[in-house]
Amino acid sequence: MMRVRLIAVLTVSVMLVLAMSISGCRPDETIPDGDDSTTVIVEEFTDTLAGVWETDTMSSGMEMLLIHQEQLNDVFFSYDSDELSPEALDILMENSSYIMETPGFRILIEGHCDERGTIDYNLALGENRSLSVYNYLVNYGVASTRIQFVSYGKERPFDPAHTEQAWMMNRRAHFRVLPEN
Repeated sequence: MMRVRLIAVLTVSVMLVLAMSISGCRPDETIPDGDDSTTVIVEEFTDTLAGVWETDTMSSGMEMLLIHQEQLNDVFFSYDSDELSPEALDILMENSSYIMETPGFRILIEGHCDERGTIDYNLALGENRSLSVYNYLVNYGVASTRIQFVSYGKERPFDPAHTEQAWMMNRRAHFRVLPEN
């Protein structure tokens, strides 16, 4: 329900922005020849639209999601591994505490891999990575209803370069903040 409303609001907003950007102003105040019955005078609607933007709560909700997103750090993995390193455990402890202390959003854990290996292998490895993080969060005390996980394998690299440094950045579990149902 919330997703449908969000999509509807976004669609209307985009349509308004597009209409305003392509309409422009005429260089003079003359009305074109012909039937002027469809001419719309924008000034009549200014007061009506002003209240919509001031009371719109979607932007503040999106701002909060971005704030939550900034508080959560990715977890990185060794080559061909889904084991959580001591550094990863420290990050997960901080992320878990923040998630538990802060209601109002859900988490999608995205499992990622570097470009080496087959698509199927990397999808399975990405799933194992995201599942390792999921299990840690649930065991720490985060409600399982607030967490989902998915694997993108090697299909969504953070760094598209073909270097060891890029591959290290791509072997990760990424936390994506989602709106609460």
